[in-house]
Amino acid sequence: MSEKTPTPYPTSKLRFIDVAIIVVFSCTAIFGLYLFRQNLLQSLDMQNSDPVGFITLRNNVVQRRHDDRVLWDRIFINSPVYPGDLIRAADVSSAAINIANNEIFLGENSIIRIANITDGLGVFGVELREGNISVTSGADSQGIMLDLMGSQVQTTSGTVLDAAAGEDGISIQVNEGAAEIIREGQTREITEGSMIALDTRGEERRVSSVIVTHPQSNARYLKHTQERYNVNFIWSRVNIEPGEILRLEVSDNSNFSRIVHRENRTDNSAQAAFDAGQWHWRLVYGDTVLRRGFFAIIESSGPELISPVIDSVYRFQNQGSLPQIRFQWAGRQEVFRYLVEINETPDFSQPRISRQTTAPSLVLSDLREGTWYWRVKPVYQAVYHGESTFSRTGSFRIEQTSETVTAETAVVIPEAAIERARAGSALSVVGIRPEPVTIPNRPNITGGHPYTVQRGDTLGRISRQFYGDPMEWSRIAQANNITNPDLIYPGQVFLIP
Repeated sequence: MSEKTPTPYPTSKLRFIDVAIIVVFSCTAIFGLYLFRQNLLQSLDMQNSDPVGFITLRNNVVQRRHDDRVLWDRIFINSPVYPGDLIRAADVSSAAINIANNEIFLGENSIIRIANITDGLGVFGVELREGNISVTSGADSQGIMLDLMGSQVQTTSGTVLDAAAGEDGISIQVNEGAAEIIREGQTREITEGSMIALDTRGEERRVSSVIVTHPQSNARYLKHTQERYNVNFIWSRVNIEPGEILRLEVSDNSNFSRIVHRENRTDNSAQAAFDAGQWHWRLVYGDTVLRRGFFAIIESSGPELISPVIDSVYRFQNQGSLPQIRFQWAGRQEVFRYLVEINETPDFSQPRISRQTTAPSLVLSDLREGTWYWRVKPVYQAVYHGESTFSRTGSFRIEQTSETVTAETAVVIPEAAIERARAGSALSVVGIRPEPVTIPNRPNITGGHPYTVQRGDTLGRISRQFYGDPMEWSRIAQANNITNPDLIYPGQVFLIP
């Protein structure tokens, strides 16, 4: 009887394929670390450069990639943009960018590149690689130079236009003012209410369209009354016969799954009233969407006052220890800054104190004995249409006393004021005592310098200002419990250790 040869167990030696896999994964990891390091170094280096503009509006997913980088960053309102930046808006997304007093609205599924100042013209260049944009050149701007698939479009002050680039070619519609299109050395003027459509070979093509002069793309209206805001829609027809039916649709979302207003028009205008919110509109000819846009209606009435509570009394013992008064009110989105007026009479004809701040609070410690009145007005950027109003007027008193002032007796709230505060939805009787200035997001750290974040600041720039080295930004982040160094906003107060 023959003996069976035992089956050998697999050896523990590495095969060639195992070594190859390990090498590939190691190289991938090293390359990933290299890209991350390059991305970080370029981000820190970019912080030392002056931005050319800022993001003024962002909706959903909008990303930015610096020049010569491979990683995309998400951007937020007030994020700076630099020459060479690529900015793209994803599906159901949009963004507005202000560059040298030119408002550029980037539509969904669009990508642009910010260029340097065009030689000899003193204007910035913007290349539209895909999608659609709207441009509003302010009255004091020099315009911008658009690059549309080889065609150059020069805007001037007062120009409002829409441009698109895609597989079919490009189109330019001038809603206000005028622009010049330059292609192969030839210049052609596009006047208000006209359009040009070119195919990929640069040949003009006939298309049916409308030129909407109102509302502008990305229009923002201020509403300070209880009534709904009336929006006028005005357009002109291009290659569409008079009397043909156009359908106006307005929705509260960009995919128009919920239509809140619809009407058929044979003329060139319509009017509808809307509450505060974000609204999307489109003009439809048959089954074809000719034009679409977006507008926002912002509640611009005065904000609710929080502190000091009405009729509260602040006490101090001697002239060298005037009370520190913290004024606080309900913040509003999209507000550029707040105007705070404080006066000894309620008419405010000549306010004793008038201050502007980007934060929804203000601290003063130089108000003397007497009765004081105060109010707050939100201030918006010039691209917003309409006006804002002051808040209701608040009042408080400052009294000198011979009694010893403690934290418990520093402020007296009358019973009637407490009841009004309890009844109010935005007021609270909790924490109404005057407190020293606090620095948001800051642990208990002694020493250092307070610093208020300015528009365009980054942690790297602040670090360079105080330490002479942008790489020291982590010290500021750690001292102020900043978890995301890209998320800092004007008006924030940091402690610089």
